[in-house]
Amino acid sequence: MFLVEGLNLLSEAVRSNVVLRELIHVDSKADEARLIAGEASEPIPIYQISEGLMDVVSDVVTHQGIVGVLEQVDESYEEFMRRDSLSLLLVADQVRDPGNLGALMRIADCAGAEGFLLTSGSVDVYNPKVVRSAAGSHFHLPLVRDVDIQVLANDVRERGMRLWGLDPHSGRNYLEVNYREPTALIMGNEASGLEEEDRRLVEDTVQIKMAGKAESLNVASAAAVVLFEALRQRGHDAGDG
Repeated sequence: MFLVEGLNLLSEAVRSNVVLRELIHVDSKADEARLIAGEASEPIPIYQISEGLMDVVSDVVTHQGIVGVLEQVDESYEEFMRRDSLSLLLVADQVRDPGNLGALMRIADCAGAEGFLLTSGSVDVYNPKVVRSAAGSHFHLPLVRDVDIQVLANDVRERGMRLWGLDPHSGRNYLEVNYREPTALIMGNEASGLEEEDRRLVEDTVQIKMAGKAESLNVASAAAVVLFEALRQRGHDAGDG
């Protein structure tokens, strides 16, 4: 199970057929709780609690007054790799900052990736800060946790995918890479980048050239640049979104 706070996120979860187990709310959010419960696929228990107790339950400074308990949404690696079509994947390799991981999930969702995979060194995908930062992408994007990068590298190559690692300092210019081919992009740790042993597993590294004096983009911004270049190359029309 994991917690989701706020009317908008809870409504998105229910619309996405995520299993909602129970709702907790303060008195002023009773109507919102009834609204969400009415959208759920089956009856759920609803509990009203005090403002003080909600302060304890909530992970934010100013609570939103309503929290849901949901079933976790990730799937097994074996189940995921049985999918027929995998054309664009984003892999978080030991990304430890919750805000960064949530932003990566949201970017993968926006870019139409068919999956978001995390290695075992990454922050928990159900960390409350990750959930808030992902802004509902948990409910749209196939998620796989605790991926073995060596196993993944072997499997994606067997499927004919190209495996690229994003590096702030070395590798091909990202604009010179062909992303029309099935592609898996690995984002390394925020501070240290890709581990040396992981570099040996990728096709090559790619980098985003900096025109200004900043050393690099943060991990989420860099992923967005590359994934949307992939969309451009694939002829994506924003009007089709």
